[in-house]
Amino acid sequence: MLENTDTLLSLAEIAAAFAGFAALVSVIRRKKGDPEEAVHDVLRLRLVISSSVVGVAAALVPVGLAGYGLAVSSVWRVSSMAFLVMSYGIILSFVTAYKPVRGDFPPDRLAVAVATSLEVVEQISLFVVLLGLSLGNPAALYVTALIANICQAGFVFVRFIESAFRYERGSDGA
Repeated sequence: MLENTDTLLSLAEIAAAFAGFAALVSVIRRKKGDPEEAVHDVLRLRLVISSSVVGVAAALVPVGLAGYGLAVSSVWRVSSMAFLVMSYGIILSFVTAYKPVRGDFPPDRLAVAVATSLEVVEQISLFVVLLGLSLGNPAALYVTALIANICQAGFVFVRFIESAFRYERGSDGA
């Protein structure tokens, strides 16, 4: 079994919590108002939930593969490939969903900058493991990628919360 199983399972639980909280917030706060804001919130919600689900799956894949008795290096490489495929699936899905509404509302530049930076960390870590480069411990690099994924989901979740609970101020300032 992998030495990192407890860490991976803990990261899966954290990722699942983000997905659950995002879904809960979307049910609790159904605001009426600007349809463009609603579209933006739905895109954020999709991104939080899909990133969280990928985080859960990516944390569990190595645990499952290790159960088959694969060499540890193979476990990390195959897991990295699966993680990258899932990550690119999220990116493609988000871009496809965003295209029809592009220009309808200004992009959240801070969210784009933070998410892109974390995505770079995630992908570099996974590619180093996948290519078998001796730049570090494969388990540590994989966990780094998972943490970057969870941080992305967490940041987008915070932006979603801020948007979902933004109250419009009346003319009296209330």
